[in-house]
Amino acid sequence: MTARPEVVALLTDFEVDRAGARQRFVHRDGRPFTAEETELIGSTTDEDMRAAASRLAAAPQHLAELIAPYIRAVAENTGDRRPPAEAL
Repeated sequence: MTARPEVVALLTDFEVDRAGARQRFVHRDGRPFTAEETELIGSTTDEDMRAAASRLAAAPQHLAELIAPYIRAVAENTGDRRPPAEAL
């Protein structure tokens, strides 16, 4: 089986919107996924994931933008608890 371009496109154009206790997939521009897109991304295969990972690896800036919100959230939750100087 080969990667499906429509699924790869969704995998490289999503964020997780955490509105309250609910989580939902949204496009990077904030548009919510349609029911069809949500169903399609739920059918992701290993080939789709590999193709999406390859595309993201080719675009490090895009990958950085995707993970930046999660890194910020972790940083906010840990506060200023830096490791001791001798641990560095």
